[in-house]
Amino acid sequence: MGQTVNRLKTNRVLEGKPCGWCSKVLNFGADAALCESCTIGHHSNCWDAQGGCSSDGCVNAPLKQLAPLPELPPGPPPGRVNCPHCQLEIPSVSIRCEYCNKGLVSPDGVYRGPTETAPGAVASLVFGVLGIFICGVIFGLIAIQKADEAKTAIAADPSLSGGGLATTGKVLGIVALVFWGLGLLYQFSV
Repeated sequence: MGQTVNRLKTNRVLEGKPCGWCSKVLNFGADAALCESCTIGHHSNCWDAQGGCSSDGCVNAPLKQLAPLPELPPGPPPGRVNCPHCQLEIPSVSIRCEYCNKGLVSPDGVYRGPTETAPGAVASLVFGVLGIFICGVIFGLIAIQKADEAKTAIAADPSLSGGGLATTGKVLGIVALVFWGLGLLYQFSV
């Protein structure tokens, strides 16, 4: 603060005036600091302790201090996150929680990782096709059951795909049951 303050001993002009910081009078001969911008007198140690002039609008006033940031609760260490389902700590690059085995999604809620076909999706399609040609009542019911299992698994885990296969298998299973029923009606009507 070399050129912004005039360091001097309190003279007859400053004597008896209050310090800008502590409001105590400046005594004759004591170390003083006179702001060169606004000419307010201060005790030299008050000027140093506060970091400048006491006048709010003065260019030599100390900078405003920001409030300290609140302490954040401790989180997982770098490279690890908490699973949104079970809240246990897992590696941040995981696509599936190693504890609850649920798939993890991106912050926008959409899963963008690798997918695999849900168990039962392909089987429902195969049984649906077989049901149209042979044993429609048995294979049609199996196709519908496998399709429902696959759809339930897909709804619970975003890393599973095959919803279209399961839907197709279910439709073919229903068609197989309808054909079987129509064939049975035809047999009894003849």
